[in-house]
Amino acid sequence: MKDKVKIFIDNREIRAVKGDTILEAAIKNGIEIPNLCYNKHTSHTAACRLCVVNIEGRPGAIPSCTTTVTEGMKITAFNDKLEAVRKMVMDLALSNHKDDCINCTQDGTCDFQDIAFKYDLGRENRKFPPIFEDLKQYSDFSSSVLDYDAEKCIQCQRCVKACQEVQGKGVLTFANRGIKTTVSTGFNSWNESKCDGCGECIQSCPVGALSIKPVYTDNRIRQKDIKKTVKTTCPYCGVGCQINVSTINNKIVKIDGADSLPNWGSTCVKGRFGLDFANHPDRLKKPLIRKAGKLVEVDWNEAFTYTSEKLKSIKEKYGSDSIGGLSSARCTNEDNYLFQKFIRGVIGTNNVDHCARL
Repeated sequence: MKDKVKIFIDNREIRAVKGDTILEAAIKNGIEIPNLCYNKHTSHTAACRLCVVNIEGRPGAIPSCTTTVTEGMKITAFNDKLEAVRKMVMDLALSNHKDDCINCTQDGTCDFQDIAFKYDLGRENRKFPPIFEDLKQYSDFSSSVLDYDAEKCIQCQRCVKACQEVQGKGVLTFANRGIKTTVSTGFNSWNESKCDGCGECIQSCPVGALSIKPVYTDNRIRQKDIKKTVKTTCPYCGVGCQINVSTINNKIVKIDGADSLPNWGSTCVKGRFGLDFANHPDRLKKPLIRKAGKLVEVDWNEAFTYTSEKLKSIKEKYGSDSIGGLSSARCTNEDNYLFQKFIRGVIGTNNVDHCARL
């Protein structure tokens, strides 16, 4: 049982987990303090400054994402002054962001768009002139799996921290200074860097500055156009990463890591971009047995019967050690365990191995 502390947010008493930040306590209790740079899987940044609150006994507006709760803390999350600060911060952020929403894959599912709408920050209501065009030269579309549009980047640092702290690769960093700060790999182009294309940065980006190239389809797909997403297990290795597979007309269009054990939202380049074989016209969907010199599709019962009879006759004629079993690193650990038990216990041989390159 985790230790709890009593705090008050806008006069509402809350039992918060000791060690949580104010923002985490608010989220767990259904209080929606605006935020953009917060990512529960990384250290906190306090870059966007939207989650500022007032704390009794402390001066000024304080970022709630980096402030730990303490016993008896009295917090004001919403008042006219705080909302005015948030509106100004969003106004500044919009000046640095190309709000070409109609042509963005995040259109309709974008937190940045929602917050701008909340504060009525249409173009005619903004005080700060757009400067995002100065950043166009830093865009990078050289990667085989992702695009970086510097004109949309809001410098929240979520992608940089996801690359460093979640994937442990440290490929991404910030380049330049001030209003010209952009995300960079430190190389002349993304394609020349050590980036392996895992896509962790894309999944963490809140605004569509990092987006997926059309890997599974010929055209870009907007998130809001996806109506069906199924959680399943990645087939590539024995770790058992959970992935969310999005489909349109029964064809895969996008894959994200599912926020559950064992991967907690992460996935590798194969898990995110390597399942295009599922849509391939040459994909085998039924077992094949050679009949009269030709491979013929059969149902699974016939295939199992055929395989068991063949193994039985070979074992009887040539002995157990004439049979070998080759499993795959793409299978789950449980599947591989059962396979080696079958080879050793049923077939009666220790001729069993697996190949990671299958």
